[in-house]
Amino acid sequence: MVIKNIKRLIKNWLNYSLGVYFFCFLVVISFDSNAQKSKVNNQPKIVFETTSHDYGSIFAGDEGEVDFNFKNEGRIPLLINNVVSSCGCTVVKWSKDPILPNQQGVIKVAYNTNIIGDIKRSITVSTNDQSQSRIVLILTGKVELKTNK
Repeated sequence: MVIKNIKRLIKNWLNYSLGVYFFCFLVVISFDSNAQKSKVNNQPKIVFETTSHDYGSIFAGDEGEVDFNFKNEGRIPLLINNVVSSCGCTVVKWSKDPILPNQQGVIKVAYNTNIIGDIKRSITVSTNDQSQSRIVLILTGKVELKTNK
């Protein structure tokens, strides 16, 4: 009888202990999940209207400028750390000032349309947005020589 009571006490104690451990596990996971959400919500978030531009078929000397507009949908200022084009035929300009939450910014791109042939260029944007610290903007199209007929 005494052994049965001891076994029952041990079984109850184990069940109680497992329940306490499980509850603690759930509490820790919940706090960790909320901390992750809070950390993500307190970050900058860059959102581009579009990440590509197709010039289509254009003639040499035509306008080669395009604006890539974006917005900081995060809760802290967004920094554009650097913008690099894939070749010297593309010039980029952007503001070095922080983009405040819910404010917009622009990256101005000028492609040299005096280069005849297909346009397949990329511009890499580096930011402090941890979810997408690098964004690639794409330029496509074709520059043709003007013919006088």
